[in-house]
Amino acid sequence: MAAGAIEDGPYRLRSASDAAWAGSAAYGHRETFWEKTAAVLTAVLRMILPVLSLLACFAALYLYRDTPMPLFLDGTGTPWLTASHLLVPLAFLCVHLTNRRYGPAYAFAQVVIVSALVAGLVLFAGDQIAPYLPQSTLPTMREAIGLGAAFFAASFVSIVVFDGARGARWWTAPLFGFLSAAVFFALIFFPTAYAGTGALWLAHSVKYMGLLMGEGVLLLIPYWMLRGIVQPLSGFGGY
Repeated sequence: MAAGAIEDGPYRLRSASDAAWAGSAAYGHRETFWEKTAAVLTAVLRMILPVLSLLACFAALYLYRDTPMPLFLDGTGTPWLTASHLLVPLAFLCVHLTNRRYGPAYAFAQVVIVSALVAGLVLFAGDQIAPYLPQSTLPTMREAIGLGAAFFAASFVSIVVFDGARGARWWTAPLFGFLSAAVFFALIFFPTAYAGTGALWLAHSVKYMGLLMGEGVLLLIPYWMLRGIVQPLSGFGGY
């Protein structure tokens, strides 16, 4: 068959001019400048409460890092666990609630924004804000890096696990999210902050992992109580 017959006959390849509808209908609605601006503003407004709540958790971790827990002693009889360690799961609860409400993209953004804000304050405004902070609670740079790295990695893992575990049973997503966060946080924080210092970091890491898991199970109670207030947006099936 001649080439001209193929181009002009019934087997001719379709082109854009063959669309049955106008271009705007065939290729979808193109957002206007104002629609894009409104979407950006909506995203920013949605992030205010999640960012503030997570910042409040970080402030509590800082203020209570020198409050020892006498029940947890090391080989010398000195408490190795503080109230700050016990408050870490509250930060993961904030992340899980954001994930439940807005999905993993917003939860990722929450963690990134708060991590960037805290890092920026420490690096660029540390000398200016230090006089206004309790000096007894200042962590070493190694501890701060260990905490930041552990929280960042554990949060990202727990966000992925939470989103993948969404389902008809309300407790599966937060439970698996808490458990995965506990494992990664303990495995990263203790060796990063204390390896080579003489501390029993391996034994402490295992004990702390179990403690975080237990706290995660207990935090299912406030998560359940907040389910009616923090409703998922459409598209998440109500879970």
